[in-house]
Amino acid sequence: MELFDDFEETPTWLVKSVSKAMRILSCFTLENPEVSLADISRNLNIPKNTALNLLRTLELYGMVTRTSSSMNYRLGYNIMHLNYCIQSSMPAIRTAYPVLENLQQTTGKTIYLTTHINGRVFYLDVIHQNQRIFSYSSSGRFHTMHNTGCGKAMMAFLPEESIRRIISEHGLAGHTEYTITTPEALMEELALTRRRGYAVDQQEDTLGIACIAAPILNAQGYPTAAVSISGTYHTMQGDLGLQYLESLLNTCHTLYASANEFPAGQIYLLNQKAAPGKTAGGPCAGN
Repeated sequence: MELFDDFEETPTWLVKSVSKAMRILSCFTLENPEVSLADISRNLNIPKNTALNLLRTLELYGMVTRTSSSMNYRLGYNIMHLNYCIQSSMPAIRTAYPVLENLQQTTGKTIYLTTHINGRVFYLDVIHQNQRIFSYSSSGRFHTMHNTGCGKAMMAFLPEESIRRIISEHGLAGHTEYTITTPEALMEELALTRRRGYAVDQQEDTLGIACIAAPILNAQGYPTAAVSISGTYHTMQGDLGLQYLESLLNTCHTLYASANEFPAGQIYLLNQKAAPGKTAGGPCAGN
């Protein structure tokens, strides 16, 4: 779970008990799906009694559960229910699904729909090709922007100060030998992406996988989402991926009307209301 309470100064309105509970939920990750009471107490630097009371409360509401074997904690089933609720209630996803499904049927490839939150890619939906070859991305996942097609497609259309902030806060880790890992090379790649209107990922995130991606821009030209077409490197490398470009751009054009309904679009609108006339990309958006 992404942390959103990394404030320079603690806000006066912050409810500390709720903040602690959210930080407990953030202890559960893909790498650590199961944690102990001692782990939580140590990681969050809070007394065991405090951690235990918070965990019992979260357990009561189905947000965490204990395993029968170790009696450690895992995320509860109510988290899955909430995920179902948010996907069902988000108009942009409901609108996008048939369009993405059509794109998948046209290309035979795996289709991803993403947005960006706090300077990271957030996966909203995925439609796999018939023979599922991907297992590394699914809805609800956060990922870095510099090494993915969707991330670069959105990043390229952000203000430069926002791009610099993302690099500063999240770094440019090398996921494979092909990942762009220097600010200078990334800025050149983003400039190229802006000029041609699409981004590519040539094994930059996962070896053997390539994709082509394009942004969904709102009326102000702000990137609120992106769609990518992914496949094996030998079917998507170089010009092979460009055969799908027209279908990809048509899909993004179709979803243009829903641009501000995506999470990044909602954050953009909130920032505009909070500071009229100010360029988007403030702390709330984390772009």
